[in-house]
Amino acid sequence: MDLYKLWESKKTMPVVTVEYGSNRVLMVAYMNKEAFAYTLKTRRAYYYSTKNDKVYKFGAEKGNTQRVMSIDVDCNGDALMLCVQQKGHVCHHNGSHRTCFNNTIYKRNAAEYSKRRKFGRVEIDKDFDFSKEDYSEELE
Repeated sequence: MDLYKLWESKKTMPVVTVEYGSNRVLMVAYMNKEAFAYTLKTRRAYYYSTKNDKVYKFGAEKGNTQRVMSIDVDCNGDALMLCVQQKGHVCHHNGSHRTCFNNTIYKRNAAEYSKRRKFGRVEIDKDFDFSKEDYSEELE
């Protein structure tokens, strides 16, 4: 893969960071060319802060690290996945969470699954606006 072409027309790319061994999603962040180059050179995760417009080494302020085990690019060449060995906590919650994804919005349980199989449909909020797109195929 030509890494120059990968970054040719992009300022940043989203990065999905997963834990080595478990493949649990730890976080989603961004990289720019500089963060990508530092990551390749040091084999430690560097990211780009879109808020502060600067490159930072993951966990540098709190002593946490991400040792990079692999870097993959998606088929369109517009997103990266880092597989890392995590040392210390990931999230901004000072170690109270093992991943940044802790606020569940929806989780399908066994009762909903059996209901869908039995009746062929799941209950949907009556106020949901279907006029924008056709979701009928998803409900079959």
